Amino acid sequence: MDERKLKILKAIISSYNETGEPVGSRLVAKDDSIGLSSATIRNEMQDLEEAGYLIKTHLSSGRVPSQKAYRLYVDMVLQKDFEKLSSSEKKFFLDDIKDKSKNLDSMIGKMSKVLSSLTDFTSLAYIRKSGETKLKSLELLKVDENKILAIFVYEDFAIDKKLITLNEDINEEELNYFKEILNKNLAGKSINSVDFNTLKYEKDSLLKYRSILDSVLEKFSQKDEKNNANSIFLEGINKILNYPEYSNFDKAKELIELLEDKKGLLNLLESENLDKDLVIKIGNENDIDIFDNIALVLKNVNILDNEVTFGLIAPMRIDYKKVLSIFDDFYMDDLF
Repeated sequence: MDERKLKILKAIISSYNETGEPVGSRLVAKDDSIGLSSATIRNEMQDLEEAGYLIKTHLSSGRVPSQKAYRLYVDMVLQKDFEKLSSSEKKFFLDDIKDKSKNLDSMIGKMSKVLSSLTDFTSLAYIRKSGETKLKSLELLKVDENKILAIFVYEDFAIDKKLITLNEDINEEELNYFKEILNKNLAGKSINSVDFNTLKYEKDSLLKYRSILDSVLEKFSQKDEKNNANSIFLEGINKILNYPEYSNFDKAKELIELLEDKKGLLNLLESENLDKDLVIKIGNENDIDIFDNIALVLKNVNILDNEVTFGLIAPMRIDYKKVLSIFDDFYMDDLF
């Protein structure tokens, strides 16, 4: 494709992205950067149609970009540096999600919601959990003569509590000493990486604290079991109805039902090549009939040893430059 055809195609894509309406040669000719007559543009558009980059609609003399055109456009965008988010846009999502009092699921769910707000599209987040929960710290507080409260703070920001009943009283000095032993042996580790030989030695030297140790390890194991379940979040499902591509009620209903079926959505995501940093599938590249006019954009990152996929489900005519700039800035290591 020569430079002139490429410039015309990009102008058509830009106009169609903005309006969703077929684009005619006269409209393209109004773009001063093109610098061609309407007749010349019409001939070039005919060539682009014959090459499979444009589709002529039955409703007007205008044309719309094909899936082939969008694939070419996306590949060109990916080869260039796209614009970064503005400082105000960055502040919008940073202020909203930088609350480390929340656990991992809560934070990822919030990020998905912010992603939908930033783009005005349906967003998703999929956490493929590692199954290994690391303890950040453990606090032991005396609440009664024979009761202590164990507070577990995990590296995924989750907090667990357990009330432990003792066979006999324990003083503050003994409690603090045993807390130090537990933190030394458990902090920064998952239940599967605990050195039980060392812990056994510590326990044998402090037999009276066996009930505390057993209770702490039991609670730790329960948290690890819970962490094996993958999580999926979906935000802004109804936003797909804002676009003329889904003005047909039956088609929109079918798409919404697919998105609301978490099991089906998980199967869709797990069938994707999620070992790539960025996945963009356009139209029938998604192998799902109802996605024939949909773009699926997925960004894969690692957060606290868990593989996380952020995604957008949107009409094929989205502003890919804007979307990719959001994905490029959306996840930052220093958030975690």
